[in-house]
Amino acid sequence: MEFKEYSKAVMAWVDGVMQNRGVDAEKTLKYCADIEQYAKQTGEPKLLGFAYYYAGETYYVLNEGEQLLKTITRAITYLDQAEQWDMVARAYNILAIAFLNRGNTPIALDYYLTGLGYCKKYKLANEENVINLNLGTLYLGNEQWNEAQRYFEKVSSDIKAYPKTPNYYGLMSCVAVCLGRCFMQREQNERVQAQLDYLDQVCWEHMQKIERLSALIFKAEYYHRVGRITLREECIEQIRGLVDMDMAVMDIFDDVYGLCRLLLEIDKEDVFWDIVAVLEKLTKNANIANLQRKIVSLKILCYRRKQDEAAYLEEAGRFYELTEALDRENHYMIANMLSVRRSLEHANEKRREMEKANERLLEKSETDPLTRLANRFRLNDYLEHAFERARDDHRAFAVEILDIDYFKEYNDNYGHQAGDACIVAIADELRKMQSRDTFCARYGGDEFIIIYEYKTEDEVFSMADSLRERILDRRIEHVCSKALPVVTISQGICFDVAPEGSRSWDFLHAADMMLYEVKKRSRNNISLGHLDAKEARYGEERKLL
Repeated sequence: MEFKEYSKAVMAWVDGVMQNRGVDAEKTLKYCADIEQYAKQTGEPKLLGFAYYYAGETYYVLNEGEQLLKTITRAITYLDQAEQWDMVARAYNILAIAFLNRGNTPIALDYYLTGLGYCKKYKLANEENVINLNLGTLYLGNEQWNEAQRYFEKVSSDIKAYPKTPNYYGLMSCVAVCLGRCFMQREQNERVQAQLDYLDQVCWEHMQKIERLSALIFKAEYYHRVGRITLREECIEQIRGLVDMDMAVMDIFDDVYGLCRLLLEIDKEDVFWDIVAVLEKLTKNANIANLQRKIVSLKILCYRRKQDEAAYLEEAGRFYELTEALDRENHYMIANMLSVRRSLEHANEKRREMEKANERLLEKSETDPLTRLANRFRLNDYLEHAFERARDDHRAFAVEILDIDYFKEYNDNYGHQAGDACIVAIADELRKMQSRDTFCARYGGDEFIIIYEYKTEDEVFSMADSLRERILDRRIEHVCSKALPVVTISQGICFDVAPEGSRSWDFLHAADMMLYEVKKRSRNNISLGHLDAKEARYGEERKLL
């Protein structure tokens, strides 16, 4: 997202957010609040979307669930208005994770698929990989091994094709863990070991703490399954040192929950209670009833094994209370989803109305009112597309700039009404040239632009020379001209294949230089050259017969 159009103060706030996100939550939220306050006063949806999104992202890391939902929901509406599609897709991904952790899989799936729709429509490869990974995890959690594996293998293939993908090793480590789980369920131990080797040999040194935690939990589960007890114990000791209050609980909860069940199975109650104590605090801070209820279910399981009836009944009562809270939370989640849909539909209606109005304005604004040729606005768009077509096909194209010789003197002598008639006469000749591969526009004043596509250098020169001849044949009187006593034109043309790093406006600039050179040499002539402007080709001198 670019913010070059804003003041230095706004740019400083934006930079503050980007430098502190994931590092200093307090500073990040302060900068977001500054941007929000300014954007509300100025009515800037782009800034509001930015502020709400990064505030929501920060609340995600801080495990503040209610604030997360509130800010990300607001962000989507403004990001949609500002057409910041990559951030819209990421916002839907965050909402999906939040709703999945709240136990509402259907809404989470809907949000994932909505975000994926934006990714496909706007070709957002990085965001698409993340959402596909999360979709695979959703299927994995619901024991749909084949479907989960299909998602993980697609993500793996897509990411490996672009090794410079942001957080490449983090994503690949997640894929390796998830694929390993799929293979473990099918007892394909050789394939599981291949994923473990990849984690250790390729990813480990690049992985963040939470990624290492996920990998270690997977290893512990696998080593337990295959009876490699020593390795399992080593993993559990490492895990014990990584589980702390700095974890984003929604990112790791399912993994840690599965580990707790394993710890109970192997009678490691001391480690179990250490980890449960951390999870209790994290889920309480996040105020997510579904996760809190899962923690209670673990405690109930432990007390039942120990036959501690009093503690068991106490936690059973807590489980009931959380079930009621979860019902209320579900109503809130549905209301949240409906609110997002209403806001977006309202925004879409406004966008459709604006698009229709813009179409009407565009139709009026693309045509020069005097000559009825394309104007500068339409020229800019056409030139850019013509340049892209030529560059993609590795072929040459040409840009010509022409103007009327001594037009100021013509206006001064004959008057502005006659000057306008002269411009219209030149435009009439240009209009005769227009075709699917020849575009003509009025650039301003007495200047015109011609864009030639799919033509050789000789063909371009011949067409330009023919235009010069036709205008000369019109014999529009111009007694003040120092070239001939009739209206003539001078033409500068740049013909070339676009080199690497060039822009469409480089051709326009070169054509302008050619026009400058031909006017120094002799009016009523043509100069055709290339981008390097080392040599130019001139036309033959024309005289009245």
